[in-house]
Amino acid sequence: MLNVEAAWWRVDAFTLYQVVSGEMAVRGRVLSVLNDPEPYVTLRNLSTLPLLPGAPRLQSIADGVINKLQVGALRTHETEPPPPDQTMELSRRFLFFQGTQFSVKGTIQFPTASDPKLHRDMLFKSRFFPVQDATLTVVGVEAPPLQWPLAYVNRDLLVGLYLG
Repeated sequence: MLNVEAAWWRVDAFTLYQVVSGEMAVRGRVLSVLNDPEPYVTLRNLSTLPLLPGAPRLQSIADGVINKLQVGALRTHETEPPPPDQTMELSRRFLFFQGTQFSVKGTIQFPTASDPKLHRDMLFKSRFFPVQDATLTVVGVEAPPLQWPLAYVNRDLLVGLYLG
């Protein structure tokens, strides 16, 4: 049995009423952790930023667990290198993701040789998919949008998806 030590990645997880910041245990790649069948992610050294009135502001919490089903988007503070087997050329498309109480605008990448008619199906293969240059806006919150260089967006909170 192979025992791979977990690396702790600094992350921000957007939920419907707060941003949870902390360190997430990752064995392998971040996207693999988000898309594995385990419903929870363990965080340590966490804090929260409330987005709505009544949401808690927590600081210096040793460890906790968040439910991936309730995470609208997640970002890492460090840049993950591309997978070693990624050799194909990628093209970018505009994306507008309308979620249950939030929206994400940005770009997504697909293999250049792929049929654009299949792009939506390619996105929906996994629960979380990457969006580059993401602007995350929360409905009903009078705060500036969150600007994330790379966000992993939860397709299960989808209301509408628009590709340009």
